[in-house]
Amino acid sequence: MTASAPIPFTVIGGFLGAGKTTLLNRLLSGSTERCAVLVNDFGEINVDAALIRSHDGTTMSLTNGCVCCSIGAGFLDTLARLLDDVGRFDRVVIEASGVGDPWRIAEIALVEPSLRLDGVVVLADAARIAAQSEDRHIGDTIRNQFAKCDVVLLSKCDLVTEIQREAACAVIRAIRPDVSIEPLSAATPAETVVFCRGRTARFRAEPVAETIDHESDFRRWTYRRDGRFDRDRLAIAVRALPQQLLRLKGTCMIDGDARAQVFQLVSRDWSLTPAEQDTTAAAERIALAGVGTVDLISDHELDAILDRALTAA
Repeated sequence: MTASAPIPFTVIGGFLGAGKTTLLNRLLSGSTERCAVLVNDFGEINVDAALIRSHDGTTMSLTNGCVCCSIGAGFLDTLARLLDDVGRFDRVVIEASGVGDPWRIAEIALVEPSLRLDGVVVLADAARIAAQSEDRHIGDTIRNQFAKCDVVLLSKCDLVTEIQREAACAVIRAIRPDVSIEPLSAATPAETVVFCRGRTARFRAEPVAETIDHESDFRRWTYRRDGRFDRDRLAIAVRALPQQLLRLKGTCMIDGDARAQVFQLVSRDWSLTPAEQDTTAAAERIALAGVGTVDLISDHELDAILDRALTAA
């Protein structure tokens, strides 16, 4: 490392479906600084194809000087490689896992001289945070994410009433009475709400255990198939998915559509939207990644539910 000024380091957290990916997309598309963004899987970001200069499967370089790296299995290794490239980036942004503790990532900036903690931002879904915080499976995870953040961005405010919005704020204040809560509006520049929080660390880094498992209370499921879904059968299959499946996201082909679709499911709500990047040339493939509680039914049973939505070969 050199004696240059420490690089601002921002962590974005929030539970599954809170809107982290949407916020990161806005940062990547509109940033006036050169950002290094580390995410769990940048394949889920769906960056505008016009922004991508090169893509090698691990690192996506953008035309505005930003770079998006997939954390994969080696978060510290990926971060170290970025820090070795002194002067290339103005700041580093990390997307914490939707079921992880963003503060444990932020602690790195308190002990690494080349980094300066700029803020820990946690998103909360205005329509779901009240129920999520009381859920016996995920409530502790939700509360821990708020414990040491600098600001809570209340997302999806346009989908709730004023009364529901105030109720959501009350839930967050009950967990962290001193935390700042700000509505996340599509009209607000992403840099304004995420960067330059003016943080002076109020919390100390704690000893890091040999193994930290933020996801011991959750189970992952991946669904991959060659082919297409029938839209009507898919709607039926989604209704048959168990409530223990908290999040499902990825890309798929729908019978009758020429373009790949981004599939999103949070709780019982789901949607299909055209993929920003045209992936149809890669083959007709379905690739979905899910997260559920530990009592989620087996992969085989989950596969069977979605298999019923496939078109005939």
